Amino acid sequence: MGQERSEEAAAVYREAIRLCAAVLGPREAATLQCRLERALALKRLQRLDEAESETLKVLGAAREEAQPGLIAEARLQLAQIKRDRGRLEEARAEVAELMDLPHIRGSEFQYDAMDIHAHANGFLGHHQAAASEFEALAEAITDAHGSQDLRVLKARSDRVQVLTYLGRYEEAEQEGRALIDIATSNRPRLVPLELAARNALVLALAARGHGPEAEAEARTAIKQATAAEGTDADILLVLQLGLARSLNAQSRFDEALSILKPALESFPRVEQHLAAALHLVSGTSLLGLGRGATEQARLAVDICQKKLGSRHHRALEADTLHGRALAAQGRVAEATEQLTATTAAWREYFGDNHPNTRTAQVALDALIAQ
Repeated sequence: MGQERSEEAAAVYREAIRLCAAVLGPREAATLQCRLERALALKRLQRLDEAESETLKVLGAAREEAQPGLIAEARLQLAQIKRDRGRLEEARAEVAELMDLPHIRGSEFQYDAMDIHAHANGFLGHHQAAASEFEALAEAITDAHGSQDLRVLKARSDRVQVLTYLGRYEEAEQEGRALIDIATSNRPRLVPLELAARNALVLALAARGHGPEAEAEARTAIKQATAAEGTDADILLVLQLGLARSLNAQSRFDEALSILKPALESFPRVEQHLAAALHLVSGTSLLGLGRGATEQARLAVDICQKKLGSRHHRALEADTLHGRALAAQGRVAEATEQLTATTAAWREYFGDNHPNTRTAQVALDALIAQ
């Protein structure tokens, strides 16, 4: 949901809350549900303090009124807010406890809890665990609702993204193409699924050095997103970042920067979860052009430290870029220290054979050889 629609929703729910409270009472389920929906709109507007405060109030009232369904929904929303605020361990613990409750197991709430838990693990950088949990989620929903349930397809799509982090590019490419086929053959066309699958495919192709093919897929996705009614600006930015990565993979750094220029100029209005990627990809372009990339790298590192676990793929990408940018400035001692730590982290969390482990090691070796 875009910002305008979220603002409109927040205003509509505020009025609905007033009417429900006047007619039904402030603690009736309908009133509390409206308050929870308004908190969700505030979350989408990144007004996270207000969203958390309102969700906690609804949770307290739901507990006093013994409304288990509303309690579960409020706790799930609270976990999402904590995740968005970078309190990832809290978010994971919240849904882990929720999944263990007898009335949640086997219910629709369990699927939401599993999804949030997998995402929290992903944000913390536990990518292998996240991939396994998305696979388990898809299997659980398939058993209850069939393999074509949209939640199954979403879980499969989320897993593809994680596979690209793990360096399992061929598997990510195969699964991404399968999801694109499902999305494009469905009537009506499943545009959000198609865009997510194409974006993951772009990342896998670019990482494998297949820049032209990645570029073609990225441009197809952007064309489809632009033509679709109501595509959010942040979704379009995600796809533009994929296109810029594909151009970087072809050493077309100026073109990549020109695509990202509007988003860079609008910063800090860019959503926080996209800002790190924006600085990372643009910093890579600047480094390729032989221009100073330290500022963009540092911004990416700072945001990752606030929003992601230190072992997350993007956090280590940012650390690697920062080390390489320092080296390009001739700051050899700082660069060596940065790349030594980052190479060790890549090796510990992703293994010797991950392409980014090798990239960091090559950059470090070049410094040592000076």
